[in-house]
Amino acid sequence: MSRHVTPATRAVTDVRIVRPMNDHGAMTVRVESGNEVRQIVEYGSSDVRDALERLPAGTTVPLETEAVGMRGNAWRAVELGDDRNTRDTSSSRTEYGAEQTYAPGDETHEQPETVQS
Repeated sequence: MSRHVTPATRAVTDVRIVRPMNDHGAMTVRVESGNEVRQIVEYGSSDVRDALERLPAGTTVPLETEAVGMRGNAWRAVELGDDRNTRDTSSSRTEYGAEQTYAPGDETHEQPETVQS
């Protein structure tokens, strides 16, 4: 099975991790400059895959992506941009309604959401 890349859809953009990498190597990101959601299903190298695998939901990172195939919403993460531009979103909501905080070199901690009256 051959893989097709559409060169016109290859670009470096700031993306926010919506769902971190799962056991199958797929992850969901949102393009910061718009409201586009992309499913990352392939990686340009094991270094790119390993770097993205360590990032929690809520992290914003410059990422070069390219469309995979002719149809669907499958993307390849080709290369990470300058890591000095990676932003740590210190407080982001997970899909389970918990607060997630992240500090580089630290474990990710989830705290139950508190309701304020």
